[in-house]
Amino acid sequence: MFFIKGVSSAFPKYFYKQDDIIEFSKRIFSKNTDFSKMLKVYKNSGVKSRFLVNDLEWYLKKNDWKERSIRFKKSAIDILRKSITLTLKKTNYKAKDIGAIIVINTTGIVTPSLDAEIINLLDFNNNIKRLPIFGYGCAGGVLGLNRAIEIKKNIKKPVLVCNIELCSLTFRPQIVTKENIISTALFGDGASSYIVDNEGKCGVVKSIDYSWKNSLNLMGWSVENDGLGVIFDKEIPRFIKKELPSVINKFFSIKKKGFILHSGGMKIINSYKKIFNDHPTIKYSQDILSSYGNVSSVSVILVLKEILENNAKGEFIMSAMGPGFSAGLSELVIK
Repeated sequence: MFFIKGVSSAFPKYFYKQDDIIEFSKRIFSKNTDFSKMLKVYKNSGVKSRFLVNDLEWYLKKNDWKERSIRFKKSAIDILRKSITLTLKKTNYKAKDIGAIIVINTTGIVTPSLDAEIINLLDFNNNIKRLPIFGYGCAGGVLGLNRAIEIKKNIKKPVLVCNIELCSLTFRPQIVTKENIISTALFGDGASSYIVDNEGKCGVVKSIDYSWKNSLNLMGWSVENDGLGVIFDKEIPRFIKKELPSVINKFFSIKKKGFILHSGGMKIINSYKKIFNDHPTIKYSQDILSSYGNVSSVSVILVLKEILENNAKGEFIMSAMGPGFSAGLSELVIK
């Protein structure tokens, strides 16, 4: 068995309450539509605050691909560096102790990849194994862990896993669609990191990847001239409620287990509550949603961090779902 340790997070400097976002959104969308009809989207989102990588005025501009990419690279490297430094400090590792680094992201494109940027900033070995992963979406919080377990089986040194998502950089103020409005009500920015190694208090018992065929249209990006356009189908909560239980029951026993679940939104969390009989551990996912919004692949790691910091113990099912449509699932035991 391998173990998760040193779970850390870092966020951009701009912090906003949901009321700030509502006033901002009113300025944007009232020009083209009746904003009062949209207000319930913000009020019912479950989000009370979040961090964003820019001040709100930046989002009023029609930023092109170049501007978004410049912002993404600079901010992602800075926030990742902060999180990784915390992880190394918590675990008493030095950068040279790490055998592999994985960086998971879905909200920006950088070449050389972010892992290459990071090993040039911190004192990692030249022969460190690197794995940049793009496109897992929200599922990347668990699927990234699954990849780390596979790598750790083949190397002796620890594996560093990083998630970085700057969801707000995809917002385009000139696009008045339901998806774009929901994204302004829901998404935040941030990073997480942790190490997978041979010892610790949070063990990974089993890891599963699962993809549903003929479900590609449920979630993803549309590539537009000025950025990425969000795609998520209104059927996602119903899909999760219908499909997830049978998959979990196929691979895991859920008796006497808690749940570490991606905080995708209140509709998603309400689906979890129905699936798992309103289990008390779902509260952690709801709390993370409230404090940070949906931070894509980072969110489920924030839930794990919250559970560890509250000294919860026992067996847990960790789950996050994303484009494909796919799920990452892991069974954890926390001592």
